[in-house]
Amino acid sequence: MKSILIFITLFASIITFAQNNGTINGKVTDKETTSPVPEATVTVVNTSFKTITDAQGNFRFADIPLGTYEIKVTCLGYEAFIRTDVVLNSSRPADVQIELLLSNITTEQIDVEGKYFQKNTDVSTSSYSLDFEEVRRAPGAVEDISRMLQIMPGVAPANDGRNDLIVRGGSPSENLTMIDGIEIPNVNHFPTQGSTSGPIGMINVKFIDDVKFSTGGFSARYGDKLSSVMDIKFREGYRKGFLSDINLSTAGFGGIFEGPLFTKKGSFIISARKSYLNLIKGAIRLAAVPDYWDFNLKAVYDLDKNTRLSFVGIGGLDKISFEGESPEISDENPYGKAKGDQQQFTAGFNLKKLFKQGYWQTVLANSSAFLNYTNYDLRTDELKFKYDSYESDFNVKSEMFYQLNKSNNLILGGSARYIKFKNETFYTADTTSFGDPIPETDINVKDNYYKASGFAQYTLKLPGNRVILNAGARVDYFSGIKKNIAASPRFGVSYSLFANTTLSASTGIYYQSPEYIWLTADPRNENLKFIQANHYVVGIEHLFTPELRLSIEAYYKDYKNYPVSTVIPTYVLISGGTDNGPNLMFGEAVSEGKGISRGIDFSLHKKLTGNGFYGMINYSLSDSRVTALEGGEKPGSFDYRHNLTIIAGYQLTNDWLVGLKFRYTTGRPYTPFDINASTIVGRGISDFNNFNGSRYKDYNRLDLRVDKKWNFKNLSIVTYIELQNTFNTENVYSYFWNEYKNEQATIYQWKFLPVGGFSIQF
Repeated sequence: MKSILIFITLFASIITFAQNNGTINGKVTDKETTSPVPEATVTVVNTSFKTITDAQGNFRFADIPLGTYEIKVTCLGYEAFIRTDVVLNSSRPADVQIELLLSNITTEQIDVEGKYFQKNTDVSTSSYSLDFEEVRRAPGAVEDISRMLQIMPGVAPANDGRNDLIVRGGSPSENLTMIDGIEIPNVNHFPTQGSTSGPIGMINVKFIDDVKFSTGGFSARYGDKLSSVMDIKFREGYRKGFLSDINLSTAGFGGIFEGPLFTKKGSFIISARKSYLNLIKGAIRLAAVPDYWDFNLKAVYDLDKNTRLSFVGIGGLDKISFEGESPEISDENPYGKAKGDQQQFTAGFNLKKLFKQGYWQTVLANSSAFLNYTNYDLRTDELKFKYDSYESDFNVKSEMFYQLNKSNNLILGGSARYIKFKNETFYTADTTSFGDPIPETDINVKDNYYKASGFAQYTLKLPGNRVILNAGARVDYFSGIKKNIAASPRFGVSYSLFANTTLSASTGIYYQSPEYIWLTADPRNENLKFIQANHYVVGIEHLFTPELRLSIEAYYKDYKNYPVSTVIPTYVLISGGTDNGPNLMFGEAVSEGKGISRGIDFSLHKKLTGNGFYGMINYSLSDSRVTALEGGEKPGSFDYRHNLTIIAGYQLTNDWLVGLKFRYTTGRPYTPFDINASTIVGRGISDFNNFNGSRYKDYNRLDLRVDKKWNFKNLSIVTYIELQNTFNTENVYSYFWNEYKNEQATIYQWKFLPVGGFSIQF
């Protein structure tokens, strides 16, 4: 009783000293050169607060009422820009980083009509930007960046339980992720090796300042991937004091700590998080309870006013065991007796130097992963499958941006990589569901690989900036294959048809080296080639109002030289990367797989402004087809045809926000079982004559979310609750053959699931 009285007294004291005002700090930089922009006018929209940036581009608003704001910045020679979703709580100052683009009007005038949407000038098509709040509050995403990006146009998820990004029909193996210039092989716990997928994100969303996401036609700066680029910018820690954040959500329980370094010439921000998914195992239909830790870190130090050294680290420790509640395979445990143990880490330094007309930066990084999986027969307890792998990638990369003049930009860069890879794989002799025999295999390979690349990207802005032309090329080298050099030209153009309407187009050749796990499956796989995808994209963008944007794009993606295992000649690896465990290749492979993906992406995006409404409507109509060694052209495994996502939200007050997400997709293709043949032999036998000829039931799901904030003196509490799959729709993930019952069984996706979280910031 005494403890309860003390707690009530302390809580009452906090409420008594509620805080009503706070501080907004910020910095304005040139979006291309990243140099500070002095003497820019900064205004808090719909208030009387107004100031000018100093020589280093910094600004500050003190004693401003708590709430959610829009910050507008204007400057001579630049396009005016409005940053939305600036949330000011009592626990900490709001930190705002704003980038300005050179204006398309004469430098003697100030552009005063603010824009809410920006993209880099070296990007012509298929580019989207999101800020922290748009990611954090997204219904159904449970504060996970990958799940947020699954709603973007041209992107489809594989299933409710995973973070796979299937971009314009491509495999999740084809996606590139960058954090502050450092490549991250996989940002998910329980990663699918040879892919970028996994079920749970490792990135702490509260580290994110903004995300730039490209679904095709990206520039020559980015290579060795075929489908997409997720370029994340981590925020810096607070330099003027120490701040803390204790939080709990579906992803786990953890804390964030930040503060100054070295007499405030630098800062740090670090987080640690531990899972507790055993509490909701049944609701999300987990066959086992995953156990994991993750860590995020960023530190920066200003060597001088133009030189900065930063360090970024991200890591995860994962364990999982599929034991089952009884010694038989069931709908809840279709995997048998299995377990996995993985650790992965990425850490790197980024040294950046500004000069008058640009910058150069050099990155030194290492990514390491240790993965171990085993699978035993539930009846005999004999080992069926074992995989033990180690992968380490040392990477040095340097690039320079140079602004020749206000109409011409040039980016030059190159990289070198040293990879150590170990593959120990054992699996017993088996037969695929199509009747293809898989011999018993015992692989024990250690190998070293080398990669190198160089690129040049040129941007020309014609008078008035009405036309922007992009041309680039890159060369990639990979020592693991015989034909080890690939050259990639890329082109793009955008044309401002009217003040608020822009036409754009891009094309290019994209190459990706085969995964190390495929190369080590058989010595003959050194004969594999770079996988190739040719992109063709055209689009139109129109601003109905500054905060309401419509974009429509048509694309065609032509795949060549995709690996196909000669052991399973009907299967192209473009269809893989969405399963638990490694994305394995069986035996010898040949670069004979082909595919096409074509479609139209529609996106209507409304930013949160003073009227309180925000949202997105994204729709994709697509057609994906693949051709293997046998079977002819078939629908691709990621051929979803219709994919509609709606996000809508409303800010009721500064403290309350409500939102919803609705998703509908056409059922994806699958190959049905031959029921009679399967019953006779007691295992699943696929109908070879109907390869990917059936489709699962169409998918639909509604998620609801409510956010609430409380502000006290030097302390804030931010909470949310979500009702996922509100109507408890029985969405089918897949069918499997239950050998114990000798019948077809169903794996369902998530059922109705209430989740929530809170963050205590002080």
